[in-house]
Amino acid sequence: MLRARKHLSDMCEAVTALGCYSVIPKHAKVLERLADHGLFRAGGVLVGTHAYLSYQNRFGIRWTGGETTVDLDFAHPGKNISIAINEDLKIDGHGAIASLKMGFLPVNEGTRYIKQDEPDFDLDFLTCLHRGGDAPVKMPQLNLTLQPLRFMEFSMQDPAVSVLVAPSGPIVTNVPRPERYALAKLVLYPERLAGTQPEKANKDLLQAASLIDYLSQNEPDALQEAWSDLQTRGPTWRKLAQEGFNALQQRYPNISCAISRPKSD
Repeated sequence: MLRARKHLSDMCEAVTALGCYSVIPKHAKVLERLADHGLFRAGGVLVGTHAYLSYQNRFGIRWTGGETTVDLDFAHPGKNISIAINEDLKIDGHGAIASLKMGFLPVNEGTRYIKQDEPDFDLDFLTCLHRGGDAPVKMPQLNLTLQPLRFMEFSMQDPAVSVLVAPSGPIVTNVPRPERYALAKLVLYPERLAGTQPEKANKDLLQAASLIDYLSQNEPDALQEAWSDLQTRGPTWRKLAQEGFNALQQRYPNISCAISRPKSD
């Protein structure tokens, strides 16, 4: 077992030397512990910038921007078990985090873990919005509490398996499908821009542009199918998609784009 692990670690070191994206050690430590405890087998999905960064190895490319991140974001479909990967598996997510002995403390009713010595190194646990609005959702089968967010269900649908490269070896996770991740970022952009998160909004738009450019050239059918799905989700989705699309075309006029301009309601 140790020999096999050493072989995998050596392989990860080799592919990193060849230019593959590698998770930094302190983030890898958290990801490995949660993976070992079954978070991803229980339906957990790695979201946010770490998911975006993971697409590089799948595509065989390296991004030139939009990669700055200091926290880790995880999501689970929560009560919407119809899209869960394994709804019967029970894990101890809180125990897994505590066992790291890295100083993480639960806040916001347990939906976020913070490190007092590293104020920006947070662990966030998210889920889809539900009838209770944005009230935190306790998930006994995960021993975690999740924070509902708007529009999360779009990127959580039909997640893909991804293997992250880390110095200690590969980490098997679930991530949103890249086409859904890209369009979700397009929808989030105008909301964050209008709120108190303009820096996150700009990062969202850059990540959306990078993915849409790649997918338009290499996986246009998947992108168009996701776009068509988004357009069926109601006037709010279409309005935000149009605003995001307009901003995308204005800021990044030279990218490839295999989706048609959304129509106003």
